Amino acid sequence: MEVQCIGKVKSSFREPANPEEMRKARSIIVVNEEYEDGLYRIEESKHLQVIFYFDRSEGYELIAKRRVGGVKGVFASRTPGRPSPIGVTVVELIERRGRELEVHGLDALDETPVIDIKPYVPAFDMSSKEITENI
Repeated sequence: MEVQCIGKVKSSFREPANPEEMRKARSIIVVNEEYEDGLYRIEESKHLQVIFYFDRSEGYELIAKRRVGGVKGVFASRTPGRPSPIGVTVVELIERRGRELEVHGLDALDETPVIDIKPYVPAFDMSSKEITENI
């Protein structure tokens, strides 16, 4: 399996913090120069899914007390301590400036490696029940 780092996060958060507080802030995703062409027409999307690597996470527990919701399994939580330390967050795209994306709502630390960016598309990203309820 091969995963590429396509860029890095620029954030005012350098140490782990409350995710709710982090999501109130704006961040910049700096896409590596060799992937800049992949941003073509990204500004047509109001929201993006950002997939990133929890590079400072160490170890995990399959069942543990979580910050929210009491004792849960790792796959029933959003903890950064995971067997595959990958995070996914939906963000609002504020502005694209060349290979920099200013976003709102990213709960990733400064210098976090970004491994992918995808447009958030409700028809694909909502459950079938949510789609039916919103029609």
